[in-house]
Amino acid sequence: MATKGVIIKSGKIGANTLGGSDAVSALLMHGIAVAAKIALGEVKTLFSLDDAEALGLDEQYDIDNKVRVWYHIKEFYRMVEAKTELYIMLADQTTDLADLLEDTTGVHAKKLLSEGEGKIKQLGVCFNPEDGYVTVPVNGLDTKVSEAIPKAQLLYEWSHGTFKPVNILLEGYHFGGDGASAEDLRDITGVEATHVSLVIGQDYDYAETLDALGKKHGAVGTALGCVAKIPVNFNIAEVETMNLTDATRGEWLTPGISSHVTSKSIESQWDTLDEKGYIFPINYVGIDGARWNDDHTCTPIVVDADGNMNEHSISLGRTMNKAKRTLRTALLPKVKSTHAVDPSTGKLAIQTIKYFESIGDQALGRMETANEIVESQTVVDPESDLLTPPKELKVDFAMVPYGHIGQISGTINLKQSL
Repeated sequence: MATKGVIIKSGKIGANTLGGSDAVSALLMHGIAVAAKIALGEVKTLFSLDDAEALGLDEQYDIDNKVRVWYHIKEFYRMVEAKTELYIMLADQTTDLADLLEDTTGVHAKKLLSEGEGKIKQLGVCFNPEDGYVTVPVNGLDTKVSEAIPKAQLLYEWSHGTFKPVNILLEGYHFGGDGASAEDLRDITGVEATHVSLVIGQDYDYAETLDALGKKHGAVGTALGCVAKIPVNFNIAEVETMNLTDATRGEWLTPGISSHVTSKSIESQWDTLDEKGYIFPINYVGIDGARWNDDHTCTPIVVDADGNMNEHSISLGRTMNKAKRTLRTALLPKVKSTHAVDPSTGKLAIQTIKYFESIGDQALGRMETANEIVESQTVVDPESDLLTPPKELKVDFAMVPYGHIGQISGTINLKQSL
């Protein structure tokens, strides 16, 4: 415990009643090694699509191997600014998604995040099954995908416990296509995947050019690029700024779902899929282009009697992750430092309390200044004991996040006069 220095945990919730560095991302994808350029299980760092193509991961690589490796990288860099740092790893196509994420031997997801040395803030996990793969559906999800959701949350918990928390975007490969019978991602038995999101959207016209397996892909690279593009507290579905469509290049002209149908063809199911926590593209009447529906995570939405919320969206999860990183960076130099105690009680002296509260307030204050949170508060427990092991300084942090407009409702009337 003492060697960990500073531990910032999420507060308990009761019953339900840094600029560019935030863009650093990673992609874990099934793929094929390229001799002398990239091996399976090897981590490579990219700063552009050109870097990927220099490794042999070009459009022809995807065609020859019937995968979407180049495509996911291409889409990531289509959405973000040039020179954004992206870590990638290719994994054997016979390895299940769940095994890549649980990674008991530390050679897949954990290795990828570890080699990122804490810089990676969001991870996209892409499913490129080998030729001949047959989907086995469970409640509208490919079995390999449904099994991966809880493992992805375990990966988040590992990343959090090793001080490099990430949000995870998982490919919702081969969605079953029926919203009514689909798994409710916000109510999976025994699972509260607060930092895991399932992407079932695709560029329908691009998918139409692929083989039968490729037609059922989910566009994780696109979604990951959207997450990396925006501040931590923004929603990837913001209508004004997050247009997925590039009409000039003919990309995302027809938004679709990984059952390989157009989003428009299942418009009657949009509300159901949205309420169940899926991420997919839609068109709004009156504005050109495709947008994501929202930034859901695979967890119930919890607000307790004290107003504490869980991370039920990507933006809330990213905001919380950044706050934890920011606080740890500010407080870590103070571990093992020497401070006065109250001579009458042996507990914290008032100046010590004020000193550490100011450190927390200043750290979170930088996020306030950056318009990433609305307000924050640091409270040091005056009963903290610095004299006897474990000599633990106990601190509570609270912050108010920014909100998002889900919909706008109004009334209008014809009047004789105003």
